[in-house]
Amino acid sequence: MQVFLAVAQTGSVSAAARRLHLATSRISERVRELESELGVSLLDRSTRPATLTAAGEALLPRARAIVAEFELVETMFRTARTPPVRVGMRSLPTEFRESLVEHTIRPAIGRSALSLRPLDSHQQLESLRSRDLELGLVWTELREDGELEQLPLLEERFLVAVPDTPRFHRLERVGPEDLVGLRLATNIDPWTFPDVLHPYLAMVPLVDRINAAVEDGLAMLLSDGTHCSFLPAAWHDHSHFSAPHGERVLLRPLQDPQPAIVTYLTWRRDRREEAPIRRVVDRAHRQFPRPVGR
Repeated sequence: MQVFLAVAQTGSVSAAARRLHLATSRISERVRELESELGVSLLDRSTRPATLTAAGEALLPRARAIVAEFELVETMFRTARTPPVRVGMRSLPTEFRESLVEHTIRPAIGRSALSLRPLDSHQQLESLRSRDLELGLVWTELREDGELEQLPLLEERFLVAVPDTPRFHRLERVGPEDLVGLRLATNIDPWTFPDVLHPYLAMVPLVDRINAAVEDGLAMLLSDGTHCSFLPAAWHDHSHFSAPHGERVLLRPLQDPQPAIVTYLTWRRDRREEAPIRRVVDRAHRQFPRPVGR
């Protein structure tokens, strides 16, 4: 009945196969089996898209009721023994994170519980290797890694926040050497930043870590004129640099070629065919033929 509904709703065996993560031959086989059991033809296959016959139209509301009732029963007796799908999540733009979770991950894992784990890239990679995560969203690109696989999802450009002084007013772009003498303000371990930022980090060895729970903590620290910080350029909400602190902070692009920071969906190679992981990865491959640019 689920297969019949998918074909009826999409008008296509191939589209139904993609929706249900089954082979097209299996979809066709199931529909033929149902037609054989009922002794009627349910689909007019001479049309594109396929349309329902009179018998198919009569079956449609009953099929919906049967599937809905089955799902209700399944929900009633589902136990907590089903392990959740654990996904590591680094800091991401809010709208991208919400879209990724709601349109890519949740539809793919179906009725499995989803557990999002806020971890930096290094912690995620360790947890993936130890099987404490099913999937991760990391900044670290893995080259020729025999254990983990990746798919790039998001490409971001970064700005640097610097003191509003004549020294930085003269610069249209900021290079690593321009940061000498400043301290780095950040609420994460700076060495979990992608490798492309490491030439900049090498010039600011003194770091002041900010408690992320302190509202406007970054703005307050930057306003003293001795700190810098790295911010994603596409995160439009830089209102925390407005008055009374904003007049002492400049946002400048990094030196050309501007480093592109990529977020990768990451998983263990030997777990690729596990049902929740396979469905998320397959769906992500379809939705992200190339990384989204920000």
